[in-house]
Amino acid sequence: MNLQNTVLLFGILLITACTAKGTSSLTKVYPVQWFPVSLMAQWGGKTPIYDQEDIQALLDKPWEYPFKLINFQTQEVFSADRCSQILPDIRQIGTDLPYESRPYLYQTAMCVAAESIAKARPAQYSALSDFKLDADFPHQAPKNMTLMISLSETERVLQDDAIVSWAQAEAVKFVSKEGEYQAKYAMEGASQEISLIARGDFNHDNIEDLLLYAQAHVVGGTYTAFRLFWVTKIDVNNPITLVREYSRAY
Repeated sequence: MNLQNTVLLFGILLITACTAKGTSSLTKVYPVQWFPVSLMAQWGGKTPIYDQEDIQALLDKPWEYPFKLINFQTQEVFSADRCSQILPDIRQIGTDLPYESRPYLYQTAMCVAAESIAKARPAQYSALSDFKLDADFPHQAPKNMTLMISLSETERVLQDDAIVSWAQAEAVKFVSKEGEYQAKYAMEGASQEISLIARGDFNHDNIEDLLLYAQAHVVGGTYTAFRLFWVTKIDVNNPITLVREYSRAY
């Protein structure tokens, strides 16, 4: 082989190698993942979940017991025992029975979470690969995760552009790690348990998002908030931002 052919062959091999490397980078996939502890609890922990089709099937699977509910807009009273019966109008459906309010509101959050996971897609880019629920999380979390009980507090936090993170809106103390995907935080007169439920592309923009569940309690009171947050991060140099929120409280 002469020198000209050797140089030509080396050039072809170099281009091929670079192309293969570039293709691999562009086609990297971040799969939809879920951490089913919270979801499984609502269906008795007896249903195996192997893929998104199994999660979709949960929407029509009976709960442990039915709830007597009312559609506050139409005033229709009815009984429901599965997610598919409440999801279309879930924000305007509730119960008038105080002892059922908390378990029902928790159930609605899990229904919304399951529906979202079932519709999620794998992502092509992620700036959240090293995400952790730790002492630094409140400084990275969007201000929407602040426990805002009153209208005045909601206005104070959401209308102040200088407030960006949860930690800037209220003093937050990391209390403990409750397993690999859960952590507890304390605020003045309240506490909040945060769980990582799933990761994936929930809004179909090819960027990985996280689905977080937050349950907050007021110390010495009966107020409880049941909230879901879909959050994302467009690159490593930007803060975590809110994509969507589902919130119910009693």
